[in-house]
Amino acid sequence: MCKVSRALCVTALLTILAVSGCESTPQPTQAAPDPVVPVPPATVDGILQSAERARDLAQKARFYLEALEQLHESGDVERVQRTLRRIRAMDLEQGVQIADALSRELRYRFDAIGLDLAIINGEDHEIERLLTGLEPQDPAQARHAAALRARALSVIGDVAGALRQLIGLADVTDEPAALRDLNAWIWRHLSQFPVLECRARAISAAGASERAWWTLAGDFNAAVTGRGQARQWQRWRSRHPEHPAARHPPPGVSAVDPGPAQLALLVPVTGTFGAAGEAVRDGLLGAYLHAGEDTQRIGIYDTNAMSIRAAYELARRDGADVIIGPLQKEAVAAFADLSPTLPVIALNHVDAAPEGARTFLQFSLAIEDQASAIARALSAADIDRIVLFDSPARWSVRARARFEDELEGIETVGFGTFHRVAEATNIVGDALHIRESQTRARELESLLGTTFEFAPRRRDDVDAVVALIDADELLSLKPALDYHFAGDLPLFAPATATLGGVDRSRLEGLRVCVMPWTLDTDALGKSVKDAFPSSRGAYASLFALGVDGFRLANQLDRLTVRREPIPGSTGVLSLGEDGRIQRTLVWAQVRDGRLVPMLDGTR
Repeated sequence: MCKVSRALCVTALLTILAVSGCESTPQPTQAAPDPVVPVPPATVDGILQSAERARDLAQKARFYLEALEQLHESGDVERVQRTLRRIRAMDLEQGVQIADALSRELRYRFDAIGLDLAIINGEDHEIERLLTGLEPQDPAQARHAAALRARALSVIGDVAGALRQLIGLADVTDEPAALRDLNAWIWRHLSQFPVLECRARAISAAGASERAWWTLAGDFNAAVTGRGQARQWQRWRSRHPEHPAARHPPPGVSAVDPGPAQLALLVPVTGTFGAAGEAVRDGLLGAYLHAGEDTQRIGIYDTNAMSIRAAYELARRDGADVIIGPLQKEAVAAFADLSPTLPVIALNHVDAAPEGARTFLQFSLAIEDQASAIARALSAADIDRIVLFDSPARWSVRARARFEDELEGIETVGFGTFHRVAEATNIVGDALHIRESQTRARELESLLGTTFEFAPRRRDDVDAVVALIDADELLSLKPALDYHFAGDLPLFAPATATLGGVDRSRLEGLRVCVMPWTLDTDALGKSVKDAFPSSRGAYASLFALGVDGFRLANQLDRLTVRREPIPGSTGVLSLGEDGRIQRTLVWAQVRDGRLVPMLDGTR
């Protein structure tokens, strides 16, 4: 599951207002909030006083709701909260909640305000509670409820559920402006899903309209260039001429960037890092050949044979429009110091954001992305307590730092570091407090002056195990967990745990975050598999990096101007404020020795 930003929620609220017939029209980008205009205190206070004096409980409830709606409209969150608590309180004379005296139509209005406030405050459990009791009473309330549910579901991470609400709402909306805004937000939600998931959801969609949306997202985002996307859009539109998206196309679909005329790839193709650079080069060329963009030119500059400055100057003189690379971290830092004037997609990152972060983009396969994915997955699975394993390797230390930084409300109750694989059993036993169990047994035997049969027990307050370790270490961890009665616990790990020729049959049940390229056998993957051996095996991730380097260079406006997520081969890609491209990975589980996508669970 995925979380969406509060900015998205604010703009989604504007969509709700448009659908409900308000005068303000939502825009695809977040607008500055309107200034809060306080309701004259006497007005609200007078209504509240009338509520306090009312003897009839239904009348009391109606007065309170009237005051609540005025306060909510004015944006006085503090007084809204106080009034909500008052309406939810028990009436001492009649022994029921004041809110229970509202009619069903008024009760919906009351519950909708409560849900809106829970969304603003990010109270996930309160959101889930109120969603179950939201009962609109007429068509107008039903439309309002659909938009409100979509906003709420987005906040708690159920983006697919939010999409179902928005798609259903678009199907019954005729007003052009409202439908355009709804379609824009449907598309932004769809762009958060990798292509393989879009295609899987198209197959399982409940209705024709929803199926068409998922098909559009899958086909459109599988194309790596703007021209390819335009062709997919026209093909889809000819097949679905009456679909809401065909009648009012989302901006991100109907206005695609034709892409640059010439690209420059700055990577080493000789020397120590030559094999890595060749894998990136092959990925870029594979995507280029698959796209069939005959009018686009690509120049390749060997950064092992020339300096970064020389490579950049030569690429610029040759007419490059976009630079892809360099690859090594030191080279990226040196390139940033040159303050290049052309747009750059660097294939690594530096610690400090360079000047011009909007044109000097940093795109890397950082282990920190996987650590973040694991932290989000634990939160989505409502896991409270974990046991964590790491190693002294630099990547593991970095992963642990990011992982612990993003753990919110989850307690690490056991910890172990793999210094030597041979010590796995002891490491796991200590982390699970097996030794403490054995010590208690010996103390009890000493106290009783006798011996007895004893089976040590692991601690029972653990919900999951997280392993930031490599494949060899994981292969020793799995049987050690079984030995210490913890084999039933969900086990989460980064993709590094399944790289190379590891025997996955020994990792049954493992949940691992991977890039889509690892799982997807789309047309691009099939077309390059035989021609480019580096598309699979040890260099597959760098090959996918080259594919997405080409993809991003051809969709720069989508990334930097419209700020839309881009489903790619290395993950769903979005641009951070520091110029670093963030990746959202997909989840798979080892079943019968194979990686099987987890499309309806951990994401």
